Order: sequence, then structure tokens, then C-alpha cells
Amino acid sequence: MQESHMDPRLPLKIQENVTDVGALAKQIIRGSKSNELMVQAAKSFAAQEHFIQNSHSNLKKMTALTSHLQFQAEAIERSVEVTNNLQDQLSTLQR
Repeated sequence: MQESHMDPRLPLKIQENVTDVGALAKQIIRGSKSNELMVQAAKSFAAQEHFIQNSHSNLKKMTALTSHLQFQAEAIERSVEVTNNLQDQLSTLQR
């Protein structure tokens, strides 16, 4: 039987490599400023909430105004019809 000869320094080398990879990853993250970009994006997104709520409120108001204007337009149309009928009757009476 042949004994396996494992270098006792191997686990130490693996640990060093893992530590180095972790340090590299931290440096890449720090260098890319991704954390700052994420914070900035979150702040920007939060700022948009006010504008979205304001737009929603304005849309509700416009919907109410549209309904009110439609009601007024229908009332005007009815008044015009009545006026036309009255003019016809007045013309008939004047003959």
C-alpha cells in the first residue's frame, strides 16, 4: 500500500487563497461604488413616490371635472332643444 503524502502547507494555502479572494471581492465592490449607486437609486425612487401620489390625485380631480363638464354639456343640449322648440312655437304663433 502506498501512503498518500499530503503537503501540510496545502490547507494553509487554501485558506490564504480564500482570504485573498474575499479581499479582492471587497475591493471590487468598494471600487465600483455599487453601494453608493444603490443608495442613490433608492433615494431617487423614494422621491418619485410624491410625484406619483400627486399625479394620482390630479387624475381623480380631472375625472370628477370631466363628469361635471359632461353633465353641464348635457344640460346645455337640453336647454338648446327647449329653446329651439320655443322658437318654433313662437314662430307658429306669430303667423
